[in-house]
Amino acid sequence: MERIRIAGERVTLRPLALDELDTSLAAREAADRTVHPVKPDREQLRARFERSGLLRDGALDLAIDVGGVRIGEIQTYRPLARELPPGAYEVGIMIDRPELRGRGYGSEAVELLLDWLFTEAGATRVHMPTVEGNAAMRAVLERLGFRAEGTVHDHGLDFVFYVVTRDAWRARR
Repeated sequence: MERIRIAGERVTLRPLALDELDTSLAAREAADRTVHPVKPDREQLRARFERSGLLRDGALDLAIDVGGVRIGEIQTYRPLARELPPGAYEVGIMIDRPELRGRGYGSEAVELLLDWLFTEAGATRVHMPTVEGNAAMRAVLERLGFRAEGTVHDHGLDFVFYVVTRDAWRARR
């Protein structure tokens, strides 16, 4: 199976490299709990890096690369406390350095991944929960056509449950 690589105008989504493991672990440990509520175990994260770029059981981990430099990560995942309906994917994103946020890299990464999920992976809907106080992420999601469909409670936090369907995603073009 070929590993997924998706190139956009400024952003490339590519498999994570094992030599980026320590950088990723440090970014996750430094992240606010509302951005990254669960701090992964090094060996669990290593396993994710080793399968990075491969969609398996609804999970896919990719680096966000700008100009040959990894600036963050985007992934699909299976939430532990909730079942996803058939055709649904849950997506999370993190830009590592605050000074790189607000430049459109995250928006482009989300667009690239969703285009791929809806056209290549058979997705019918995508969820991107975010905490209520994350106004920047909420604005991005709403600009991309996501709609809030209530809240979900995970890892001791409440998240606004944002959803976009394949039909709504295609209609926005």
